Amino acid sequence: MATHLPPHWTDLKRELMEKWHELTERDLERTRGHSESIVELIEKKVGLAIDEASERFSEIASRYHLYDEPEETKPVLTEEKKERVLELKPKKPANRDRKPKEDFRA
Repeated sequence: MATHLPPHWTDLKRELMEKWHELTERDLERTRGHSESIVELIEKKVGLAIDEASERFSEIASRYHLYDEPEETKPVLTEEKKERVLELKPKKPANRDRKPKEDFRA
């Protein structure tokens, strides 16, 4: 049964086993080349925290370009957004013709 593995899987696997002797070829084959499974294996067998295992695996795997994520592209805007400028207008003066309020002083 042939499993579809990344092109440089053999090289990556060899480097992982050289770096961490706790990892066996059989262990790595069981991961089927899935990065999350490999990181979990490193965590379990080597005893690294998951974050550190992930970081170290990423450093090694980046040389083989097996797990590169596609670059994010910004969406192209079809219409330019027009800038709206709001002007503050002074408040209208109060109507001075009104009667003054009665003084409620007693």
